[in-house]
Amino acid sequence: MKKLFIIIFVILSLKTFSQNNGIGFRLGDPSGVTYKRYFGDNALEINLGITNIFDGDNWYNNRFNTWYKKQNFNYAYYVYTGYDHITDPIDLQVHYLFQKPIKEADSEYGKLEWYYGFGGQLKYQSYSFEYEYQQIGSSAILPGSKTITDFNIGVDGTAGLEYKFSKVPISVFLDVTLSMELYSQPFHFWGQCGIGARYNF
Repeated sequence: MKKLFIIIFVILSLKTFSQNNGIGFRLGDPSGVTYKRYFGDNALEINLGITNIFDGDNWYNNRFNTWYKKQNFNYAYYVYTGYDHITDPIDLQVHYLFQKPIKEADSEYGKLEWYYGFGGQLKYQSYSFEYEYQQIGSSAILPGSKTITDFNIGVDGTAGLEYKFSKVPISVFLDVTLSMELYSQPFHFWGQCGIGARYNF
């Protein structure tokens, strides 16, 4: 009897599952966990994960140059040599989305939608800049290091595609996002993208 109840539960969950909630994983920028709450033709999306995966040294080089200009060291010579992670760069995204159907679900196929929306981001990490410098009037090249705690707030716009399977409670998606930082480096733009899958319940 217990096995029968389990079989009935599995069948019902596969055929009559609700699409009000979805939780799963996201690969890209950021890479981590994703949650989505559906409100009819709209949705609320929350992504939490590791960011700056594909930027490499470019993002940190930009940060170093901005930081250095604010210090007014007036060195005769300096060169950025790299960075060292102290904590992983964490990114929290919150988006309000507008869902637009491309193909409605039926008994054989799933449901394909495109969506767009707006929201904000919070980024946090600690790292250290490594560089070399030379004082005016000195011939010595000295090593320098500075630990930075970076907390950033930004706004963004996002768009993507989502496919919901009709016979299993799974959806897959891909998206692109354009973000603009408000704090601590105002009007700095960066692009992000990702793919992933969610279990719907």
